[in-house]
Amino acid sequence: MHVRDLMTANPVTVAPEDSLETAMTKMVSRQIRALPVVDNGVLAGILTDRDLKMALGPDARSMDLDSVDPRQLEGSVEWFMTPGVATVEADADLAAATQVLVDMRVGALPVVHNGDLVGILSVTDVLKEAVRLFA
Repeated sequence: MHVRDLMTANPVTVAPEDSLETAMTKMVSRQIRALPVVDNGVLAGILTDRDLKMALGPDARSMDLDSVDPRQLEGSVEWFMTPGVATVEADADLAAATQVLVDMRVGALPVVHNGDLVGILSVTDVLKEAVRLFA
């Protein structure tokens, strides 16, 4: 099995100059925990729900727009994203990619093909397949 078999194709993304509010709105509305950050078509990093909660401070336990001071959401994604993020190729072996998720202790990896972002592979994607196999 390959990464392309489980990845989410055409992932939701943000730009470095997007506000944290934009990122949080995308995460909450689509129930996702990681957003690849794309700058002029090039993968620049990743913003996770953990990054967002760190940006919002110690009282940000949930991703609820109504409970956050709007001033906290004015910062830009580039201030809080993880740059130089590890990626995985779409044709990579799924077991090897899963090992990268485990070894790096990350929740998701952007998936590339010929250098272009084509998807995202999350721990949830892998667990869904595991549930299917265990059933």
